[in-house]
Amino acid sequence: MNPFHRNLTCTLALSALLASCAAPPSSSSSSDAGAIKVIYSQIYPDGSILKEKPSEIRMVTRDATSKNVAAQVGLNAVLLAMGAFSFRGFSKDDLKGSELTDVADRSHLQNPVPTEFVGRLQARVDAFVQTDESLQKRRFERPLIVGGGNVRLVYESLLGTEEEKFRLKTDLVVYKKRESSAMASLMAPVVVECSGKSPDAWPQSRWAQENYLLVKVQLDELLQACETKVQGNLHQLLNG
Repeated sequence: MNPFHRNLTCTLALSALLASCAAPPSSSSSSDAGAIKVIYSQIYPDGSILKEKPSEIRMVTRDATSKNVAAQVGLNAVLLAMGAFSFRGFSKDDLKGSELTDVADRSHLQNPVPTEFVGRLQARVDAFVQTDESLQKRRFERPLIVGGGNVRLVYESLLGTEEEKFRLKTDLVVYKKRESSAMASLMAPVVVECSGKSPDAWPQSRWAQENYLLVKVQLDELLQACETKVQGNLHQLLNG
């Protein structure tokens, strides 16, 4: 998972404390048999935490990487002068990116993962449970979790003099902690990795047409693929 988005620099003790304070609910909102809640969380299955709840699609440019490199070089120089040295590598996919400006209608830049996408998965889960008599009789104490959900336009190549091209990328995972074992808290959850990217990279001018309509079209396709993938793994997710 992306180190920029995850709190991976804490000690194990602090990480455990954060997880205990910010962890998603461990039980569904209903105790009815066959009822399982789908929720959004900034917490990933490994316990790391997305720093901000995503609300809009952002853009990562070449300039963002150059500035990050310059900052890292400056930090290393200071540490070296103090007799210490630390180097942390990073990827363009680790960067937060910047807000897209000069947009008349921002509706195509909205990130639907924490809201509409969760609702669509809830409908799929409810329908799936109705097809399985054994699931209808079970009482689920742990929700199905949609984790992360960052979506950004990320530059394709740091090199070259032609106009920058960008690919839409998602950082998304769907998972569920296990119900059946007394040692469930020590066992890895069942995970469906849904991170993806658009098939083509385009200049910003192309993405920006009609108030970034292409962003919405491509994101809808990526999220639909995730829904389909989760649908195909619901038996494992709900019977873990």
